Amino acid sequence: MRYRRAAGGFNIIQLLGIMLISLMVSAFGIDFAFYFAAQNHLQTEADSAALAATQQLYSSIAVDPTEKMTESESTAQDLVASNDPDMTLAGEDVAFGFIDPQTGKYAASEFRTPSTDPSYSSTSGYNAVYVRVRKSSDSPNGALDTIMANLLGIHQMNAEAESIAFIDQSVDTINNGGVRPIYACQAQVNRVMQDGIPENDVVKVYGDHVEVNGVQNQAGCPQMGSGNWGFADLRNCNANAVGSSTISDWFSTGYPGSVSVGQCYSTNPGNFIQSVSPQLDTLIANRTVFPVPLYNTWSGGGSTSKVDISGFVGFRITGYKSTGTQSGRYIEGRFQRYICMKGCSSSQGGGTTPGGTVVKIRLAYLH
Repeated sequence: MRYRRAAGGFNIIQLLGIMLISLMVSAFGIDFAFYFAAQNHLQTEADSAALAATQQLYSSIAVDPTEKMTESESTAQDLVASNDPDMTLAGEDVAFGFIDPQTGKYAASEFRTPSTDPSYSSTSGYNAVYVRVRKSSDSPNGALDTIMANLLGIHQMNAEAESIAFIDQSVDTINNGGVRPIYACQAQVNRVMQDGIPENDVVKVYGDHVEVNGVQNQAGCPQMGSGNWGFADLRNCNANAVGSSTISDWFSTGYPGSVSVGQCYSTNPGNFIQSVSPQLDTLIANRTVFPVPLYNTWSGGGSTSKVDISGFVGFRITGYKSTGTQSGRYIEGRFQRYICMKGCSSSQGGGTTPGGTVVKIRLAYLH
C-alpha cells in the first residue's frame, strides 16, 4: 500500500510525526507549568516553616534544649499542615544545625555541627532549622500526578523544596525601646551560659554589685563603683542624674534612644526600686524578656561611674526587694537568651519594640 504525499511534499507519516511532537510539547508544557507552580508553592511552604520553626527554637521558654527542638519541629509540621492539610513533614524533613552568622551560608556537610559559641548554648549549640517539603514517591505525600503527560505514559513527577532559617544574633545597636536601665557583667553572663540552661541561675542586681547564685566576684567582672543602685543612664557618658520618673518610663516601655556596643555610658546613683515597683510588677506578670546592656569595664563611683558596653543579654525579672536597708535591696531575675557577644558589626544591627527581641530570624543562602 502506498501513502500519498500531502501538498507541499510531506507524506502522512511525516504529518503524524509532527502532530505527535506537537502533542508531546503541549503535554510537557502543561505539566512543566504545573510542576513549576507546585515547586514555587513548596518553596513558600519551606521558607515559612523554617522561619517559624527557628523563631520557636529561639522564643521557647522550655528549659531543656531537646524540648525546645521538639517544639520547633512541631511548629514547622503544624504550619505546613495548616496551609495544606494533605501535606506532611516526615521526621527527616526537619533538622537542626548551625549557620555562620557572618556568612549566612549553608553547607550540608557542616550543618549538623553545633556551635561551641556560648551564644547558642541554650539551644545545644544550634542556631538554625532546616526544613524540606516534598511531593515525591519516597515521601509521605506521594509524587505529583501529571495531567497531559499521562498520555505518554508519564504518570508522576517528584518535586521538593528546602529552606534554612537561622538566628542572627549579631546585633550591635538597639534602637527605640526594649532596653531597660539595668547593667549586667559580661563575664557573669558567660558563666551562666556554659551549661546551656541560663534560667536555672538566679541573678540579683544590688546597689553596688551584681550577684549570680549569691556569687559577686565572678572572675573577669570589674568592681562596680560605690553609690550606684544598678541603674543605667543610657543617654550618654556624662555624669548627670536621671530622675525617678524617667527611670520609671524606661522600665515601663524601654529606653527610647539608641544603645550601641563599644560605646561608653553612665550609671545612675540613687535607690529607685521602690518608685518603679508598679513597672516591675507589670514586667513580672507579663514574663517580659527584654535586653539589658553588658559591660566589661567600670570606672569611677557615684555619679561619675562609666561603663563600656560589650553586648546585650535577654533578661526576665522574677522578683525584687524594695524595703529594708538600701544595701539589701535588689532586683531579681534570670538571664534568658544571648543576644550579642562577639562578632558584632554595624551592618548587622537590628531594631526592637518595647519588650520585644532584637534577634533577627533570616533565611540562609543554600549552596
